[in-house]
Amino acid sequence: MEWLIGGGPIMIPLLICSVLALAVIIERTINLRRNKILRPEIIQTIESIRSYEDIPFAISKCEVIPGPFSNLLRRILINNHLSREEKFVDIQAAGRQETKTLEKRLLVLEVITAVAPLLGLLGTVLGLENIFGIISELGLGQAKAFSGGLAEAIRTTVLGLFIAIPSLVAYSYFDKKVDTFTLEMEEYSMQLLNKLYPSENTGKK
Repeated sequence: MEWLIGGGPIMIPLLICSVLALAVIIERTINLRRNKILRPEIIQTIESIRSYEDIPFAISKCEVIPGPFSNLLRRILINNHLSREEKFVDIQAAGRQETKTLEKRLLVLEVITAVAPLLGLLGTVLGLENIFGIISELGLGQAKAFSGGLAEAIRTTVLGLFIAIPSLVAYSYFDKKVDTFTLEMEEYSMQLLNKLYPSENTGKK
């Protein structure tokens, strides 16, 4: 605690950043699990569709099990009056929308990754300013007098980097995970689209 207090007022926003980063990392770790996004029940429902008669059951399944994947598949299953090309454009728009849902709160990590080192640098500048102010008043012989400013300069930089580095690693990991889920969702969407428009799909081959 004494180490934190010795870092000066910049320690307060840095601590806030650390709490926010930790909260986002925990929340995304829990909610970005594969079996929570690509629900096995929904995948089985897709694979079990054989004809248009199976669509009402599949829609009801998607409504019972909410989530980005279910929302996207439900979008494919409704509005069956659309042509394959119109449906393809429609699910592309829906896919982008659902991807944003998966990416929520990652912006917080991205911002913290950029802001934490800057806050640390600001603390360093303020600490050095205190040191130079003390030197101008007391001279270089009073080492103990400006040790507080030196501690402030070092500690804020250390804490800023200590927050930014794990935040950057976590952001990169979750961003990659979202990309992977998005690709898998697209694959299943195309699989379902081919089932709904088998003749058009065959004609294109």
